[in-house]
Amino acid sequence: MMRVSGRLAGFVMLFLGLLLSLAWAQAHGFISARVVMLWSKAIMQVDGPASFNSTDAFFPPLPFVLSIALQWITGGTTVPIPFLLSAGLGAWLLVMWYDNLRTNGGISVLTCCLALGLLALNPFFLRVLAEGPEAVLTLLGTWIFARGIVNLRLTGNAPDMMKVAVGLLIVSLSNSYGLLIGLGALPFMVIAARPSMLVASPIGYLFAMFYPVVAAILSMAFISSVFDSALVPLLTEEPVPISLQSHLVILAGLVPVTLVAALRSLFTPYYVMPLVAAFGATFGAYLLNSVWHVESDPTLAIAPMLAVLVVAIRFLPALALREPIVVALLGLGLVLGVFSLRANPVVETRNWVAAMQGDIIGDHAATRDLATFLEDKDGIMVDVERNPEIVPQIDDINRLLVSGQTIYDWALEGGRLQARYVLVPNMQSGTIEEDRILRRFPELKNGRLAFYEEVFMNDRWRVFRRIES
Repeated sequence: MMRVSGRLAGFVMLFLGLLLSLAWAQAHGFISARVVMLWSKAIMQVDGPASFNSTDAFFPPLPFVLSIALQWITGGTTVPIPFLLSAGLGAWLLVMWYDNLRTNGGISVLTCCLALGLLALNPFFLRVLAEGPEAVLTLLGTWIFARGIVNLRLTGNAPDMMKVAVGLLIVSLSNSYGLLIGLGALPFMVIAARPSMLVASPIGYLFAMFYPVVAAILSMAFISSVFDSALVPLLTEEPVPISLQSHLVILAGLVPVTLVAALRSLFTPYYVMPLVAAFGATFGAYLLNSVWHVESDPTLAIAPMLAVLVVAIRFLPALALREPIVVALLGLGLVLGVFSLRANPVVETRNWVAAMQGDIIGDHAATRDLATFLEDKDGIMVDVERNPEIVPQIDDINRLLVSGQTIYDWALEGGRLQARYVLVPNMQSGTIEEDRILRRFPELKNGRLAFYEEVFMNDRWRVFRRIES
């Protein structure tokens, strides 16, 4: 009972601490695009008009299901729902890491507490937390996979085989990048396997590992084909040019310490082989990502290796200096992580670093100004799926005209535009128009649509009001 109450108290403290770090970033203007997207879709599905018809595929499904469920349970909060999920999942993951190091690893309470603090403060972990539940679930799934693959080599038991399969399933259903982790793991599963299992049934061994992932992917592909939804384009992102030097600095944040921790068991093959396999799976996914651009941010692409590091330090040989080595590796990882994230050229990670340093990021100021202007207005036609950031800023979603409502659908399917207000992004010349209202009525881009006058404009948004004749 004391153990459970202690873990619960630790979870609450960690949850509040992680939530505070997210609140700090938000107070300085940073909210990741994925958090905004998840929050917007959860609000629209739970609190939006009953006729709302989402046209985008809900992929990856696991974060969407959790966000919608929490939105329904809480009834909506001023704190972004994905932040609550990230903090909760992150705190739970840290508690499990502590319990694994203390109970299974036999590490002292003091060292476990120091390790927990260093892991919680690691810039890669905090960046994953700020990215939302997609990234946190990917980290969780990678840890389950890496832990299971080591135990499977040691015992060959069915529960450990299930851990590997469940870990791969979680990453594949939580993040499109998780599919690359599954692909990256494929060649290394043979290295990690017990020789007796490969001799008995090599095909059966690999089939048992990857069946849940393959079944999940095929089922999603089938559903996508039935509903004619564009699933595959959602799996890739716009590539960001990154130099080789930047790649090396980013990799230096996690790769060296993880490799050192894994190779400390060099003379015990039943440890080192599965640890190298887990390392190779995450590193292989990073290399595959440089070709397919599933994850545009290299920091988030290499972040799952943090889970492999935790597994590697749990299986460090029980030598006299084992615990100082654990603290030294995690401390070095924290320092290297700071330099690694500062070298990342991706805008969103650069903004997160600036926000955590106390700089004000003005990315959402224009949207807040727009929300202030729209406070006393209704009948606002907007493409919420292409502009999700507007949804959390509106106090009453029913003031919006969205997909599935007659006025919206009629206008986009060839009819006249009859909405009282029309909200569109302020597009720069030469940019590709994703907003469906602008595509249907390109005259709005120049402010020349008949029967409508511009009543609001800033760097991000334009609002037009219908002229009543």
